[in-house]
Amino acid sequence: MNILADENSPILMPKRSRYAGLPVDVSARRSVTLRMDTLEDERVVFDYFFHEGTFWTATLPLDGVVDIFGQSMNFSSKKTRQGKDGREVVLDKHGIPKCTLSLLNHIQTRFVMRRGKSVDLYPLGHDTTGTPTHQIHDFVYSLEAVGPPGVMFNLWDAYFGNLVAAHRFASTTEIVFERIVVEDHYISESPPIPLSDAEKKAVLLESLKRSHRSANNEKYRLFHLVGTNNCTSTPFHIVDTVRNYPFWRRLGTMLFRAPINPRVYLRVRGLDSDPSVRTRLRDQFQEYIHQPATQQRKREYRSPGNK
Repeated sequence: MNILADENSPILMPKRSRYAGLPVDVSARRSVTLRMDTLEDERVVFDYFFHEGTFWTATLPLDGVVDIFGQSMNFSSKKTRQGKDGREVVLDKHGIPKCTLSLLNHIQTRFVMRRGKSVDLYPLGHDTTGTPTHQIHDFVYSLEAVGPPGVMFNLWDAYFGNLVAAHRFASTTEIVFERIVVEDHYISESPPIPLSDAEKKAVLLESLKRSHRSANNEKYRLFHLVGTNNCTSTPFHIVDTVRNYPFWRRLGTMLFRAPINPRVYLRVRGLDSDPSVRTRLRDQFQEYIHQPATQQRKREYRSPGNK
């Protein structure tokens, strides 16, 4: 974990959490901190972009997004059956595993930059002039639940607001490493969401502001009649604030609270251009997944000394 030099005090769990007073595990999952004096510019600067297991200071052109995709991942156990060579995973027609709890999904937003535009990464807290250490063209906004070190996501804590909402910004390769290489999940992706350039810019800016505003101390609420704050409700709320729907589509915006069927949520908003398409993210990153450096990092990541 790397932190800014002036952040010596640990971030603590909220008072009304059953983990109140314990430090939040921000070693890999945390919200970003905007440098507010850049918000009026076309290129914003913020801290805690996550890439290759490290936090960075990032500069990002707000007009650089060419496509936005909706992604979903079911994190319950995969269904299996007896095959000729033993147990095998049951796949649907899209090649995505069928899971034991089909309604238990994680949702996230993928941003792809247009040609000639990039997210430039510099060592955390350093000046953002000069040659960047990395240039990223593909990244994800993902709201995830975190707790104290050693406390994993669980439905009890998520429902009763005992965890903290981390509004992450991370490179798509980092998400592929965590979710696919290490955890062997399958992430499915919608076609590009049909938004205007102005709407894409607004979705990106509102996502950044939402992450900054959370300040690593707001509660993650899996479901609540008022104040739901989960991986599904927040991204859809962001889109709904910038999209001017006709009245009958506006009725569809009432569906957003539970992480049940995100493609239906897109469809009722008129934002799913082809409901039959389910792209597998792992198919787009086969070269990265099988690189020797990626597999070596996986072995090091999963070693007991890295927990």
